[in-house]
Amino acid sequence: MVKVKKRDGRFEEFVESKIVAGIKKAGATTEEAAYVAKEVSAELAHKTEVTAEELSNMVMASLKKVNKAAADEFVKFRDKKLKAKKKRPRALCK
Repeated sequence: MVKVKKRDGRFEEFVESKIVAGIKKAGATTEEAAYVAKEVSAELAHKTEVTAEELSNMVMASLKKVNKAAADEFVKFRDKKLKAKKKRPRALCK
């Protein structure tokens, strides 16, 4: 079981379906999202822990191979989300 270290320091279990959902929101097809999620899962198979940033970079690199436009949207969404978190008071970021 792989644990994801969130940006706020919490740990969460890796859930492949979250990757699929995020990729689909970026505009990828169901098939592309499933492919990327499986590829990332395979990459994580030998790990016990990964940071959210590392995971995001893995997803982006894999997605870029199958759908560059969706990869660009994924990065825009991630950056926008990070920017919004930085503006919030620390107590609200959890």
